[in-house]
Amino acid sequence: MSLIKFFFDDIRGVNVIIVGDVMLDSYIIGKIERKSPEAPVPIVNVSNKENRIGGAANVALNIKALGGIPHLCSCIGDDDAGNNFMSLMQKNGLSSEGIISSNKRKTTVKERIIVNKKHVLRIDDEMTSTISFNVQKKLIQIIKKLIDKSQLLIFQDYDKGILNKKFIHEIISFGKNKITITADPKNQNFEFYQNIDLFKPNLLEVCRGFNLNYKRVTIKQLELASKKHLKKKSINCLMITMSKKGILVINKNSTKHFKVFSRKIIDVSGAGDTVISIASICCYMSTSSSFLGHFSNLAGGLVCESSGVVPINKRKLSDEASKNDLYKYL
Repeated sequence: MSLIKFFFDDIRGVNVIIVGDVMLDSYIIGKIERKSPEAPVPIVNVSNKENRIGGAANVALNIKALGGIPHLCSCIGDDDAGNNFMSLMQKNGLSSEGIISSNKRKTTVKERIIVNKKHVLRIDDEMTSTISFNVQKKLIQIIKKLIDKSQLLIFQDYDKGILNKKFIHEIISFGKNKITITADPKNQNFEFYQNIDLFKPNLLEVCRGFNLNYKRVTIKQLELASKKHLKKKSINCLMITMSKKGILVINKNSTKHFKVFSRKIIDVSGAGDTVISIASICCYMSTSSSFLGHFSNLAGGLVCESSGVVPINKRKLSDEASKNDLYKYL
């Protein structure tokens, strides 16, 4: 119990900058009881509607749930969805000092229709063009000030236009050798993350980035390509999330494969946000790669037991970690 308390006590009060694409996750929940007479599609009778903040904002929620102090930096549209997003930020106790509202942007909205806790349809309403120079300049000024009082910076990239090569490199130049820097990439900016502590693509992203066959790739191929990338980009650790195949953690000294914990998976939405949050904290705290892999795997599985995008439950995570004796890896 002392190790559990020690670990979470060390997280409390850690200032974390999260830079990346934010979105409004909208849910329509209902039942299907008949088909439409107008077309061969089911009719969903709505029982509930709900909005949540997602993307990089979900990383902020995860950091807050773990006891850290998140500082979210992003841009939303000057629209109704943006207003809803800001209201939810306030409701969730998150600071909006790093959120820029622009009348030249559209707030990303992912609308999901859910029946019996399963997705039936998703509708994306978004703008993916690069943010303007003025917005980028404002965000850089905010991030520069935050770096002086922060210990960790997380890039959460969804390819929605917030991050680009120049912006990423400029932010890294401010934080390099000052704070721990981690990144959860997408394809567009995959090559631009360098001189960082942790790089966390999923299997599809890493296969595209390394030009590997997604359906036939082996652990050995991933290891060789990853170590080459680590050296080329001056990255300390590369973590590949592979869904049911678990997690691969690679650094210059070792390659470790962590299998998934047996869980009842309901919805994988937002699992990547939780994993990068946990892995980044572990990286900042310089835990062993074994603890990082097992703990991240466990946390990702736990949030998949809920419907929709949800942050990690710290008490449940702590209990499950103790149950699985993970603290022996600390």
